[in-house]
Amino acid sequence: MKILSVRLQNLNSLRGEWLIDFRQPPFNQTNIFAITGPTGAGKTTILDAICLALYHQTPRLKTSPTSNELMTRNTSECLAEVEFEVAGVGYRAFWSQRKARGQSDGNLQAAKTELAKLDGTILAEKTSDKLRLVADITGLDFGRFTKSMLLAQGGFAAFLNADANERAELLEELTGTDIYGRISEQVFIDCREQKNQLELLQARAGAVELLSEEQQQQLNAALVAKKLDLTAQQQILVKQRHTQNWRQQLDKAQQELQQTEQEVARAVNAISAQHTELARLSAWQPASQLAPLYSALQQAIGQQQQSQQQQVALKQQLHVAAQQQASVLWHGAQSLSQQQQHFAAQIQQLQQQQQQLTRQHQTLTQQHEALHPQIQQLSAQLQNTNLNQLRQQQQQQRDKQHRLQQLKQQLQQQQRWLLNQTHLQQQLQQTELALAPLAKQLLTLRQRYKMLQEHIADKKQLLQQQLLIMQLSEHRSRLQPEQPCPLCGATEHPAIEHYNQVNSLAAEQQLQSKEAELQLTQQDGETLSKKQAALEAEQQQLQQQLTQQQQQLAELNDTIQQQLQQDKVSDIDIALTALADESLCTSQTLTQLEQWQMQLQLYKEQQQQLEQQQVQNQHQQQLLLQQLPRLQEQHNELAQLQQSWHQQWQAMQQAEPATQTRAEFSRLNTELQRLQQQIQQGQGQLQMLQQQQQQLDAAAMLATQHWQQALANSVFSDETAFKNALLNPDELQALQQLQQRLQQAEIAAKRSFSDWQQRYQQLAEQQLSSLSLDELNHSVQQHDTLIQQLSAEQGQLQQQLESDTARRNSQQQLLQNIAQQQIQYEQWQRLNSLIGSADGARYRRFAQSLTLQQLIVLANRQLAILHNRYQLARHATAELELVVLDTWQADSARDTKTLSGGESFLVSLALALALSDLVSSKTRIDSLFLDEGFGTLDADTLDSALSALDNLNATGKMIGIISHVDALKQRISVQIKVEKQQGLGYSQIKISS
Repeated sequence: MKILSVRLQNLNSLRGEWLIDFRQPPFNQTNIFAITGPTGAGKTTILDAICLALYHQTPRLKTSPTSNELMTRNTSECLAEVEFEVAGVGYRAFWSQRKARGQSDGNLQAAKTELAKLDGTILAEKTSDKLRLVADITGLDFGRFTKSMLLAQGGFAAFLNADANERAELLEELTGTDIYGRISEQVFIDCREQKNQLELLQARAGAVELLSEEQQQQLNAALVAKKLDLTAQQQILVKQRHTQNWRQQLDKAQQELQQTEQEVARAVNAISAQHTELARLSAWQPASQLAPLYSALQQAIGQQQQSQQQQVALKQQLHVAAQQQASVLWHGAQSLSQQQQHFAAQIQQLQQQQQQLTRQHQTLTQQHEALHPQIQQLSAQLQNTNLNQLRQQQQQQRDKQHRLQQLKQQLQQQQRWLLNQTHLQQQLQQTELALAPLAKQLLTLRQRYKMLQEHIADKKQLLQQQLLIMQLSEHRSRLQPEQPCPLCGATEHPAIEHYNQVNSLAAEQQLQSKEAELQLTQQDGETLSKKQAALEAEQQQLQQQLTQQQQQLAELNDTIQQQLQQDKVSDIDIALTALADESLCTSQTLTQLEQWQMQLQLYKEQQQQLEQQQVQNQHQQQLLLQQLPRLQEQHNELAQLQQSWHQQWQAMQQAEPATQTRAEFSRLNTELQRLQQQIQQGQGQLQMLQQQQQQLDAAAMLATQHWQQALANSVFSDETAFKNALLNPDELQALQQLQQRLQQAEIAAKRSFSDWQQRYQQLAEQQLSSLSLDELNHSVQQHDTLIQQLSAEQGQLQQQLESDTARRNSQQQLLQNIAQQQIQYEQWQRLNSLIGSADGARYRRFAQSLTLQQLIVLANRQLAILHNRYQLARHATAELELVVLDTWQADSARDTKTLSGGESFLVSLALALALSDLVSSKTRIDSLFLDEGFGTLDADTLDSALSALDNLNATGKMIGIISHVDALKQRISVQIKVEKQQGLGYSQIKISS
C-alpha cells in the first residue's frame, strides 16, 4: 500500500483547504521527507487526515454524528481525502462532515463517505461498506494500519526494553496472537467437560435396574392368562350389548306407536275445527264460474260512465276557447299605446345617465386641480434630496451593525465556553466518584468467584462419590446378615442402610445451584469491568476536551481584544471598547450591545418609511394623469350615444306607428284563427263521443241480460249471496294452503302410525330376552367394569415388560455412548496435554515464541540494511528474552539494556519496522510515517539515526518523518513545513526542497 496524495480542509489548526501530492515534485525525486514545525503547529494533523479519510477516526480522537473535535473552530465543514495505490490499482477514500445551514454554531450533520477508483468508479458510499472494502483491499484494519504505516511517538523502544510478560502482551496486541491463549483455555475447559460427561454417563448406566429372567417368565405367564380372561368377557359383553340394543329399539317402537296414534287423532280433530273455513272454499268453486260474466257487466258499465265524463270535459274546453277568443280581441287594442310609453321611458333614462357622467367628470377635474400643487411640491423635494448621501449613511450603519453583531456573538460564545468548561470539570469529578466504589466491588466479586470455584469442586467430588455408591446398589442388595462379604470377607454390614438412602438428586441440584451462582458472579464481574473501562475512557476523553476547551477559550479572548482595537472611529465604537475592556463576559455588556442595535434598527426603519412615502406620491400622481384621458373619452361617448338615441326617437315617431300597427293586427289575426280551429276540432270530437255512447249503452244492456240469466240458473239466491261467496286472491291462497296442510298432516300421521306398527311387530317376534332395559343396563355395566379391570391389569403387566425392555435398550445405548464418549475424551485429553491449561499460558507462550522468532528474522533483515554490526537473537534460557549479537566481536551476546542511545535507537527502529512487516503480512507497505521524538537524542545518536534513515531510503519505501529537530531539517532537503500564523491560532503548510 502506498499513499499517493492527501487533501484536507479545516482540521484542527490547519484552516482552509490543503493538498499534498506525493506524485509531484519534489516528492517524486526522493523517497524521504520531513514534516517540520513548532510544537502544536499541526504536524500530526496531516497523519490524522490520512486515518480520517481511510477509517473515520484517528489515534487521538474519534468522530461521531454528534461530536467532532477535529473540525477547526468557527468553521462549518471539514474534509479529508487520500489517494492510495494497492497492487498497481489506484483508489480514492473520502470523508467529510458539515454543520446545519452552513453556520459554525449549527447542529452537526451526518458524515459523507465514499470509496472509489481513480478512474471514477464508485465502490461504496455507506460507512460500513466503505470500512469493510478498505480493510479487504489493503489487508489492514485501523489497528494494524497504525502499527504498520503510522508509528506513533514513544513506540520505538517499548518492545525492546519490556520484560517477558510485557513483551508477550505487546506481541498479542500487535499481532493478534491472543487467540492462542483463548484456544488453550477453551481446550482445558472442553476436556474437563468431556470428562464430566463421561463420568455422568457411567453413573447413569450403573444406576439402571433390570428384571431377572424368572421375573420376566412370571410376568409373561400372567399376561397370557389376563388376555384369555379379557377375551372371554368381551365376547359375553358383545352378546349383552346386542340384547340391550334390541330392548332399547323395542321400547322406542312402542313409544313411537303410541305417539303416532295420538298424532292421527290430532289431525282429524284439526280438520273438524276448520270446518267453517273449508266450507267457504267449497262455496267459492260455483262462484268462480259466474265471476267472468259479472266482470264483463261491470266493465261495460264502467266504459259507459267514462264516455259520459269525456263529453263533459270536452264541453268545458270549448267554453274556455271561446272566452280566450274574446280576450285576444280586447288585448290587441291595448298593445299600441303601451309600446309608445316604453320608448319614452328609455329616452328619459338615457338623459339621466348623461347628466350623472357630466357630474363625475366635473368632480375628477376639480380633484386633479387640487392635487396638482402637491405633486409639484413633492417633485421639488425629490430633486433637492441627495439619495447618494442617504445610501452612504445607511451602508455605514449596516457595517456598524454587522461589527456589533459579530462582537456580540463572540461574547456569547465566550460565555457558553466558560459554562461548558465548568460542566466538564463537574463531569470529571462525578466520574472519579463513580470509579472509587467499582474497584472495591470488583475485588469482592473476585474473592466470591474464587470461593464458588472451590465449593463447586467439592460438590463435584461429593457427587462422584454418591454416583459410585449408587452403582454398587445391586451388590449391596445381595449382602445377607452374618454372611461374609465376597469382596472384603466381613460378616457385619453396618453402612448398608445409610448407603441405600444415598440420593444423588440433592447433590446434583446443589452443584447446579453453585454453578449458576458462579456464572452470575462472572457476569457481574464482566459487567463491572466493562463499566470501569468505560468510565476510565470517559474520564480521559473529558480531560482532553477540558484541555482543548481551555486553549480555544484563550484564543477567543485574544481575538476579541484584537477586534476591539481595530476600529475606534465612532462614539459607539469608543464606548463599546471601553465597556469591553472592563468586562468581556458580563450581562451588562450584552444589554448595552442590544440597545445600540435597537437604535440602529430604528434609524433604518425611518429611512425606509421616507423612501416608501416618496414612491407612493409618485404613484398617485401617475394614476391621476392616467385617469383624465379616460374620463374625457367616456364623456364624449355618452354625448354621442345620447344624440344617436334622439335621432332614433324622432324617426320612430314618424315611421313606427304604421309598421307596428300592421304587425300587431297580423299577430291578433293568427291567434284568432288558431282559436277558431280549436273550437271546430272540439265540436267534431264531441259528435264522435256521442256515437260511442250509443254503442256502449247497447253493450251494457246485453251484458245485464246474460248476467241475470246465469244468476237465475246458479245455486245463489241473489247477487248478494254471489258476492259473499267470492274470495280475494289472498283469502283463496290462505284457504287452499290450510286445506293442503291439514290433508298432508293427516296423511303423514297415518303413514307414520302404519310404519311404527310394522316395526314393533317385527321386533316383538324376535323375543331375545324377558329382562327389562334397566336390568340389561345393570348387567352390561357390571361386565364393562370387569373388562376395564382386566384391561388395567393387563396394561400394568405389559408396562412392566415394556419398561424393562426400554431400560435394557437404554442401557445398551448408554454403553455405546460411554464408548464413544471415552474415545472423544481420550482425544481431548491428548490435546489438553499438549496445549491446554486453565490460564491459557501453555499455548500462548508457544505461539508467542514462534511469533518472536519470526519477528527476530524480520528485524535482522532491517538491521542488515540499517547497520550490519548487530543482530538479534533469542535468549538461550529465557523463552521471550532478547539478546544482541555483535558481529564485529565474534558474535558476542549482549543484553539489550547495555546498548547505548544510538544503538538502542537502531535496534528499536529495526524492531518497529519488523513489527510493521509482521502486522502487514497481507499487503506490501510502501509508505511509512514516523512520528518520533528525535529531540530526546544526543548529537551522536541523532547522527547515527539519520544515517540509518538514509540507508533505509534505498529500499524504495516512501518515508515521512515528523520532527522539529534542526539537525534533521538540515539532513533532509524535502520538507513539509507547518507554520503558525501570528496571533490567529491557525497554521499553514509550505513545501520546500
